[in-house]
Amino acid sequence: MKRILVIHGPNLNLLGEREPDIYGSLTLDELNQKLREFAGTHELELKIFQSNHEGAIIDCIHRERHWAEGIVINPGAYTHYSYAIRDAIAAVGKPTVEVHLSDIKKREPFRRISVIQDVCVAQICGLGWQGYIEGLKRLCTRATMADIAKNQGGSSMSEPIIETKKDGPNLVKGPLRLIDASGKETVIDRPWVALCRCGQSNNKPFCDGTHGKIGFKADEAKFYK
Repeated sequence: MKRILVIHGPNLNLLGEREPDIYGSLTLDELNQKLREFAGTHELELKIFQSNHEGAIIDCIHRERHWAEGIVINPGAYTHYSYAIRDAIAAVGKPTVEVHLSDIKKREPFRRISVIQDVCVAQICGLGWQGYIEGLKRLCTRATMADIAKNQGGSSMSEPIIETKKDGPNLVKGPLRLIDASGKETVIDRPWVALCRCGQSNNKPFCDGTHGKIGFKADEAKFYK
């Protein structure tokens, strides 16, 4: 059974009352019940914590570092400026998924910044309460793959399906998970992703066909189904 710490940040105690058009009508208790129901059918043990205080969240991460095997955290507004929470996550070294109910990338400019993201294995936003479920699934998948790889002495993830193009970049069939050298994971939810070898990207980064970098270089990352 995998042990996962779920942390709700500031103002999430007001779910169901606070701007339901943005954050939904589900209360925090109702959201937590859905998480427990999911955990009960997926052999997960959860500890759930909510606080409006930065120090309390950091203390919780420290306190549970020997118990938790993974963390799902919605840092709330601390997402945008709490280097202290970021450092706490980095310090304990547990795979962590950052979750947001709304799509922070489509909101006010200050909300689009996350100082937490670079120490997390994934960021999930815009799925409402189901984003938490997706976060739990990501951690379950990581644990299953790690266990299989350990038992088999290698990676259990399948290699990408690549279609060679004569007149353009090779295409890698998606959606895919891109894992960089540090183990950070990004999900690329596109039917096909171009494996770019063009001069404009120095023949290294993956791109979307328009030479738009997504942050990983071919010699530093692996594509997995």
